[in-house]
Amino acid sequence: MTVCRSSDAGCPGGGAKFRRVAYTESMESNLRKMIGFTLVELMATVAVIAVILVIGVPSIANLKRSGDLTTTSQDLFSALSFARAEAIRRGENVEVGPNDTGGSWASGWNVGTNLGDADPTNWVIYRSFPAPSTGSSVALTTGTSPVTFAGLGNVSTASCFDLSVSGSSAVRSLPIALTGRVTTCRATCAVVNDPTDSDYDPSKCD
Repeated sequence: MTVCRSSDAGCPGGGAKFRRVAYTESMESNLRKMIGFTLVELMATVAVIAVILVIGVPSIANLKRSGDLTTTSQDLFSALSFARAEAIRRGENVEVGPNDTGGSWASGWNVGTNLGDADPTNWVIYRSFPAPSTGSSVALTTGTSPVTFAGLGNVSTASCFDLSVSGSSAVRSLPIALTGRVTTCRATCAVVNDPTDSDYDPSKCD
């Protein structure tokens, strides 16, 4: 390629051609620099991604566990509240019991009557609730199963459920007062039922 200098009288357009060619070559050089990555840049990018994953993955896992605990707590609270409302509406006993003849709440729970019968075919079920998420634990720590609400909405024995999720230190409990009122607490049944416990805090219950 012939490049004219601005001093060349015979060059069409004078120095403009020289400047245009120089500009084009500069742009091509910049484009070549922008297209690829150096090894150092690539390693730095990989390192940043690794740091993000190390920080982010545990946070996502903890968020899921927290969500599972909240969902299980809400489902059990809904079942107990529904049972109490049905008992008052019908004017008769309504029970909440595990969907398992062995007494485990891990497979879900039912609202109905005659749920304490050893033969599930004799159960009268008003509503069933699915098993909690994998890793979730539900245990009736205080009281007897099934939990029975009388026609006035009360219970004969105060009860309390402990809820937890594997891999998380967060806990929930659902105490049931003699009046039948159900509350959700961010503490275990042992703490909620013992005002002398150092961790006792009524504000942890809704």
